[in-house]
Amino acid sequence: MEFEQGSINISDDVLKEIAFRSFLEVLEITPDDKESKRLKKSVEIERTPEDGVIVYVKTSAPYGKSIVEFGRKIMKNISENIQRMTELQVVAVNVTITDVTETFEELNKEAEETEGEEGQ
Repeated sequence: MEFEQGSINISDDVLKEIAFRSFLEVLEITPDDKESKRLKKSVEIERTPEDGVIVYVKTSAPYGKSIVEFGRKIMKNISENIQRMTELQVVAVNVTITDVTETFEELNKEAEETEGEEGQ
C-alpha cells in the first residue's frame, strides 16, 4: 500500500495469523490452547498479482450442525477480520471440509493426525 509518506507492506505471516485467529474464534478455541497450534497448519495464504488475498482452510465440521453454515461462518469471520485490520481485499476464503466429528476436541485430534500423515 502506497501513501504519500511511504508504504506499508503486510507479510503473509501476518495475514496467516489473522486468518488463523479468526478461524479459532469460530471453533471457540483460544490461541493459548495447546491444541490450537496443531490447527495452524490448516490455514494457508495466497496473494494475487493485484495484492488481493486468498485464504485456504482445511477443517472438520461438527456432527449434527449445518456444514454449509459452519463453512460460511469461517469464511465470513476470516474475510471481515483481514479486510478490517489490513484494508487488503480478500478475494476468496476457500474452506475444505475434510471430515465430520463429534466435538471440536476431535477436530484437534484430526489436525494432529493429518499433520503426522503429511510428514511421512
